[in-house]
Amino acid sequence: MNTRPPPIRIAVLDDQEFILRSLPAVAEQSDGRIVVTLTTADRQEFIAHCQTENPDVAIVDLMMDGRISGHEVINVLASGSQRCLAFTADQRRLPIRLAMKAGARGLVLKSDSMAALVEAITAVHEEGWAPSSGAAGALLDDSTNLPPLSPHELECLRLAAEGIPIKAIGRQFDPPISLSSVKTYLTRAYEKYADVGRPVHNTTEAVVSTVHDGWFDL
Repeated sequence: MNTRPPPIRIAVLDDQEFILRSLPAVAEQSDGRIVVTLTTADRQEFIAHCQTENPDVAIVDLMMDGRISGHEVINVLASGSQRCLAFTADQRRLPIRLAMKAGARGLVLKSDSMAALVEAITAVHEEGWAPSSGAAGALLDDSTNLPPLSPHELECLRLAAEGIPIKAIGRQFDPPISLSSVKTYLTRAYEKYADVGRPVHNTTEAVVSTVHDGWFDL
């Protein structure tokens, strides 16, 4: 007599109410192979639930309350061997890169179909890694082309993005730094973008790239 395997238990962390209301439909889409144990926008409740109830897959939104923070949750859970699936509408390089480095087992976009989400959940549970849709796969590839910018390099670019003239940026630091130091940090940022195959030629181009990557949400 064939017995059906136990359902895959999932918990969901997301700060969008309509997502929390719609994701339980994944159980229906999976024909009962998946059950939802928790949907919440509270990260502490989510972490506590995962640590005590140990769902098979934890689905983590990468942007919570307007901030890139899902990778922090993934890092906590993955360190305890919880299998996590990154889930996002954000298509910038940085949040995706941070999530994968934290230990996410795959990426699903909120624009992907429910069937794709079911497939990813099943794959993470059964194989340890989820396949990606074409769009998600392209974003994963793009996220590897992220330069390792230092805090000082980022601060110079952030101040430039706010309209501070280069000659005045150093005075915004505490303690202040010299104009030559500012120029050195900016030059290093340009070089790091070139090293990953994304050359920038001036401060404006570098600022546009860092904003597009998502650096200034940290």
